[in-house]
Amino acid sequence: MSFAEAALLGLIQGLAEWLPVSSEGVVTAVHSLAFGSTLTTAVNFSLWLHLGTAIAALAAFRVEASELIRAAAGNPLRPTPLLAFLGIATLTSAPLGLLLLWGLPEFSDRIGAAAMAGVGVLMLITGVALLRRRAGGTLTRHDVTWRDGALTGLAQGLAALPGLSRSGLTVSALLGRGVDRREALTLSFLLSIPASLVAGLYGAVQSGFYASPEALAALAVAAATGFLTLKALVSVAQRVNFGWFVIIVGGGIIAGGLWQAAV
Repeated sequence: MSFAEAALLGLIQGLAEWLPVSSEGVVTAVHSLAFGSTLTTAVNFSLWLHLGTAIAALAAFRVEASELIRAAAGNPLRPTPLLAFLGIATLTSAPLGLLLLWGLPEFSDRIGAAAMAGVGVLMLITGVALLRRRAGGTLTRHDVTWRDGALTGLAQGLAALPGLSRSGLTVSALLGRGVDRREALTLSFLLSIPASLVAGLYGAVQSGFYASPEALAALAVAAATGFLTLKALVSVAQRVNFGWFVIIVGGGIIAGGLWQAAV
């Protein structure tokens, strides 16, 4: 892989991670189809690049991260609502994601496509409901409950299925629970940090990408691009109609499911 190819993959990861698309799917497709790598190598490299966007999220939300660490260390038996939300969501998503990854080889492509299309239909319904709601949600990160964490964790766990957008599913779940748009994005991005760190370290251990100058360059581009994209999305959150956001995600998932069934 050349430095130009590595930089392109890092750029794609930094842009796609926070948008309603599957960043892993896009990076894997470009790596394997355009650069001729094997599927295993492409997937592992995509996972490695998640380390870059985890660094971007940590940099963008360094104040929130510091507050969470202090809260956890100060009184671990009485977590704040935000800390409890993140903990429950992470603990809910981890086993579901692993179960789906382990079970994928046991299912046929057509069953997997039907599952994807079903998720897409549910997201279309959610998007229409959000468009019909005149006022946005008002709940903040200090108002979320364990139920919000469990539901958002389930949404993040479902994103282990190929083609599903983690950010799209988690933001949709939070908006459906009445969370403010800007806060929904912030919560989704904070929730991505532990998942992305684990994914990046797994990709590094599996393939040793950390020893490659090109891979380090791709990681740096992913981190820089991811930071700028994340800050831009948060700044325009109150001016964006997330009903359309969810509908676009749902339509893309349905199209992917139909395409998968056809081939």
